[in-house]
Amino acid sequence: MILDFLLCGIMVAIVMRALGEMTVADPSAGSFAMLAKRRWGDRLGFLTAGMWWFYWVATVMSELAAIGKLIQFWAPSVPAWLPGLIALVLFTLSNLLIVRMFGEIEYWFAVLKALAIAVFMVFGLLMMATPWLHAGSPLGVANLYAHGGFLPNGWLGAVMALSLVVQAYSGIETLGVEAAETANPKHTLQRAFRSVTWRVLVVYIGSMFVMLCAFPWTYLIHHNGSPYALMFARVSIPIAAGLVNLIIVCSGLSSCNSLYGGSRMLYAMARQGQLADGLARLNRRDVPHVAVWITSLAIAAGILVTYLNPNHAYVWITSASAFASLWTWFIILLLHVTGRKTAMMGEAAARSTASHTPILSYVGMVLLIGTFVFIVLSPLTRISVFSGVVFLLIVWIYALVRFRGKRNDRDEPTR
Repeated sequence: MILDFLLCGIMVAIVMRALGEMTVADPSAGSFAMLAKRRWGDRLGFLTAGMWWFYWVATVMSELAAIGKLIQFWAPSVPAWLPGLIALVLFTLSNLLIVRMFGEIEYWFAVLKALAIAVFMVFGLLMMATPWLHAGSPLGVANLYAHGGFLPNGWLGAVMALSLVVQAYSGIETLGVEAAETANPKHTLQRAFRSVTWRVLVVYIGSMFVMLCAFPWTYLIHHNGSPYALMFARVSIPIAAGLVNLIIVCSGLSSCNSLYGGSRMLYAMARQGQLADGLARLNRRDVPHVAVWITSLAIAAGILVTYLNPNHAYVWITSASAFASLWTWFIILLLHVTGRKTAMMGEAAARSTASHTPILSYVGMVLLIGTFVFIVLSPLTRISVFSGVVFLLIVWIYALVRFRGKRNDRDEPTR
């Protein structure tokens, strides 16, 4: 897991470097779907935007499936699909009625998420330093190479987990979209991308290191709950374990706010003439209610999957989200590489990139393709990847029909 998080962290760093370079040169490049439309035409621009919508939908699906499992920490008899369904209904209603609360809700969910990670890491390190906290149970760096060795299931076992790790990093490219809309994109982007590096090192790799030192992998595979809560339960602090589990549920709910992003993606595509005009229709609260309902119904497919197969639903749906992320990251790197060979990014971009060879982008593309191959090889994740490929084909066929016969389907390059 640590090696997987490190590898995906390298891929994310390459993607963010490419996106940052493009966005500094041309702030509109932060919206890579729009840049794809300008560079390659309406069909591929639509395909990029459609797959990003698929990512938002799959992300909410996976979080709703995870919430069902987390609720079972308190109520094992509750079916995993029920909490997800309740959360989806509440978020759909809030999207339709009280959208202005989203900023406040997201802020506090983010605070809780950061608090949970900080408490987990500090307490985990404290447990490793003071054996009396865990009744002398084996705990420490030795857990990384004991219990069957450093790679108990070989390298194949390590790469099979890549889809779950990719999903953990999913959505990080949104920083480029948001930073591009600030008053000073260059300064904001540099600060944002520096923070990404520290988040990768501390939040992702650091928390995985503490978790795998605190628990032998042989212990974790027999428990469905969050390792954050399991740590406190292991040292007989049930109240703290329940509280931490509640925080993790809240952090999962924060990702469900992606329903907002998905519906706004459909709304934007409809405004640009890429989808039916009805998706751009607003209700009396200026909410694109049709786009909200369509996105919510798509997410409900994840509830159905959880109902039919609760044991594998999370892995399946998470892998579908990972496929959408890999597609998005590959498009960003492809835009970066092709941007160096064309004048589409403008003269300023040409000057800023002329002295560099995009070798890292090529390396990133190879790593992304390799990750995709490993996800396909895994029997558990293969089916969800195929679902993403099917959706990709459907969107492509729609784009061929929708933009058939359109002569000039590219915007004029800005200079």
